[in-house]
Amino acid sequence: MKIYNSLTNKLEEFKPLKPDKITIYICGITPYDTTHLGHAFTYISFDVLIRYLRFKGYQVIYTQNVTDINDRDKDILEKAKQQKIPWNRLADYWTEKFLEDMRALNWTFPDHYLKASEQIPSMIRLIRKLIKNSLAYQIKGSVYLDISEIKDFGKLSKLTKDQMLKVAKDFEEDLDNPEKKNPLDITLWRGSTPSQASHIPSFNSPFGKGRPGWHIECSAMSMSTFGETIDIHGGGSDLIFPHHEAEIAQSEAATGKIPFVKYWMHTGTVSYKGAKMSKSKENLVMVSDLLKKYSANALRFLLLSNHWRNNWEYKEEDLQKAQKNVELIESVIAASEAESDSAKRPESEDIPKAFTEIMDQDLDTPKALEFLSKFPSARMFDILGFRLEK
Repeated sequence: MKIYNSLTNKLEEFKPLKPDKITIYICGITPYDTTHLGHAFTYISFDVLIRYLRFKGYQVIYTQNVTDINDRDKDILEKAKQQKIPWNRLADYWTEKFLEDMRALNWTFPDHYLKASEQIPSMIRLIRKLIKNSLAYQIKGSVYLDISEIKDFGKLSKLTKDQMLKVAKDFEEDLDNPEKKNPLDITLWRGSTPSQASHIPSFNSPFGKGRPGWHIECSAMSMSTFGETIDIHGGGSDLIFPHHEAEIAQSEAATGKIPFVKYWMHTGTVSYKGAKMSKSKENLVMVSDLLKKYSANALRFLLLSNHWRNNWEYKEEDLQKAQKNVELIESVIAASEAESDSAKRPESEDIPKAFTEIMDQDLDTPKALEFLSKFPSARMFDILGFRLEK
């Protein structure tokens, strides 16, 4: 099996750290709004990866997080303030909405589904290691990673310093923070201030009250479930910098174990009306809305018709075609199963063999669907996560 590794920018033969066990960490949602098609593309792409690896005989252990708290004031905290409800109540509400949408799409629930707010002790332990290693510094109750001490910072994103500054600004990183030695230094812990608004939570720590940085959360949650190195870390391509770059820097600096992640996998972005889906563009297409008109199988067919690494644009006519394709496939499979039951004939092994050859080439779901549309197989569609009537 070959997969594309964002760290090396190469298609590589997949060789897990242990021969029969694979560890996978996928960056999850910040729960302050409902699930859009871009979210679904990422999580269904990795859902198929997990299903396929298990089909191939691997034991797969899968962790996903919920970023229900971080060092920023926007998103959850601001929205909760506007609605005059506690931040954790808002986060729990939208987390459940996300899970409802994903359950409807027959998504595989993770072995570990971790809320950042419940994993503070593991984050503190990791920050203390960085301080002990003289790679992080404290100022007024906040803690920062000194990137000047990280010799290979940028090895994932391959960005220049100027490019990093531009992207970090787009992410509203605290570049102008006068406490930092360098603008790009990573916030590991944001200390509370006497004037802090009442709607912003604080957690106890050896550094003083405050809350963890966005980036340290995923490093800590990965290590708390898998240890110091993992096979696959995934997420949307928009997380490569600063989030995943920061994860590598702080994780490898704390443990001395390289690589923190053997294979980095990043999904493409989904656009609508000529722009990447985003709340600011007001062009979000919600999964819950689509499921009112189209079947879950049709939506999954549309998503998997696009290669997991590719950027693509949503057009409703493509979903309409997917619905027709799925209905035809479902009817063919139902008829063939009825015939097979009466004749007691097993499915030809040529189909699984051809399917596997396709999927082994960088999880090529578009080509796999093209093949299975010509040679429908309930078993193979099940591996892709489709629900078919028996």
